[in-house]
Amino acid sequence: MRITRFRNRSGLNIYSVPEVCFRVTLLVSLFLFCSAFALHAQAETQAVAPVVKIEDLDGDGFNDAMVETPLLRVIFSSKTGSPSVLYLKGKSFEENIYPPAIQEMGYKLPPESLKPFIGNLKGMQEPAGFNIELEEQAVDKVVIRATANTSLLAAEKSDGESLTLSKRYTIHANSYHFNVEYLVTNLKDQLVAVGDELSGAMSLTYGPGLFMDPFGPSSLIGLKPGAVEAFSDVTKLNADGAVAGAFNGIGLRDQYFCVLLESDSPIRINASAFEVTSEDPKRSAQSGKVISCLLPSFNLGAKESRTFSFKIYAGPMLLDHLSSINRGHVSEYGFLSTILLRILQFFYGLLPNYGLAIILLTIVVRMVLYPLTLKQTKSMAQMQKIQPMVQDLKDRHKDNPQKFNEEVLRLYQKNNVNPLGGCLPLLLQLPILIALYNTIRIAVELRKTPFLWIADLSKGDPLLILPIAIAALMYYQQGKMSTDPQQQQMMAFMPMFMFVITWSLPAGLLVYWFASSVLGLLQQLQANRISAAL
Repeated sequence: MRITRFRNRSGLNIYSVPEVCFRVTLLVSLFLFCSAFALHAQAETQAVAPVVKIEDLDGDGFNDAMVETPLLRVIFSSKTGSPSVLYLKGKSFEENIYPPAIQEMGYKLPPESLKPFIGNLKGMQEPAGFNIELEEQAVDKVVIRATANTSLLAAEKSDGESLTLSKRYTIHANSYHFNVEYLVTNLKDQLVAVGDELSGAMSLTYGPGLFMDPFGPSSLIGLKPGAVEAFSDVTKLNADGAVAGAFNGIGLRDQYFCVLLESDSPIRINASAFEVTSEDPKRSAQSGKVISCLLPSFNLGAKESRTFSFKIYAGPMLLDHLSSINRGHVSEYGFLSTILLRILQFFYGLLPNYGLAIILLTIVVRMVLYPLTLKQTKSMAQMQKIQPMVQDLKDRHKDNPQKFNEEVLRLYQKNNVNPLGGCLPLLLQLPILIALYNTIRIAVELRKTPFLWIADLSKGDPLLILPIAIAALMYYQQGKMSTDPQQQQMMAFMPMFMFVITWSLPAGLLVYWFASSVLGLLQQLQANRISAAL
């Protein structure tokens, strides 16, 4: 394809349609290259061997286990045979998924409401303790087994039935997800019925946890194969989740983090949730959600064992980590947002600062969209040129609307003007701009990331410099866009309105908004020059 450039009478460079297409193709290729590069870089991450300690950590006479990976620190308690502490590592994600973060704020919670990934058999007596041991340790994983001492844990029912429960946890070195296997064994020489139709046989329960932050949103999600269903109301989820097999798991998520409990067994489960309210008469009550996967009742033959498997994800909503367990759709990234996120990660690899990466991403998007901006400006300029003729036709045919419409269409055809030419380019830009906005809004990578005077790109600008600058740019741009005094008066309040809606937005969004506004203004001025020279 031949690329042509010519000069108009004013000496300005005017690019042909083929050249515009060529430039767009190059930029789209850059999109795809960056995406592939980011994926390749993620795949090359080397695993670091987990560190394991088996010792009495709480002074109760039983050994506990602490497992530390590059991403997680987990403590398994001998009291429950379950995680009692799950701590996320890394400066951007230094959080306790458990115990509840709300306790650090001074809120009191009922002790019986605390469920740290507890897996219990229904009707089984509370065990006196679990024997915790290291079953396997490798570079890429650690396996911890919590087994009942039969003399302490055996659940003796009135008819002499006895069960034991063994919990096996596989923690992966470079992942926020781990696998859990519950082995239920019948110690007797006769059939044992485990659970009943009403309460089921066994439950895996989590909560309340990180999501009891009174200042942050949280939502319940039912997990289906390849899909999720969000619930704002516990009652509605319980009604849907009571149908066995309606969901194969349940989860909690907020803007940046999620906890997912998902059955990895073919057996159908029930999903449920309930709310816990803090107990403190001196402070306003705060409520949090507890989620549970319930297995239906089953029978065990003499000396028979059955294994039930679950997958647990507890960590930030990082797309790569969620996609590794086929749960990428838990995050709110769409197709375009995913591509933009990959490019953002690529730019961060070049310049290890997400503020600069956002600016570079904004420049790339604006360059791709510039041909549409230019086309829109040219179309609007053509419409303005024929407005006196349109007004003349309106005056001449004010009593005949049909004739007026016919003459206007003829005028458009004569001057090669498309009345929708100013709108269509804008509509084509909107999906990309919305995807870019959404990418920066939910990118957990920006959390606790500094840029210039901003300590955290996921929080507001503490000095309000960016909201003021964005409002000032809008004020300046309005003066350049319209010379109609009446229109300028109508739009005079917009800069103040813009300041109001941006002052509390996350700083990462404000960096994008400011960079986009500056580039948009420069592109608009250049497009106006080109249109005026035509």
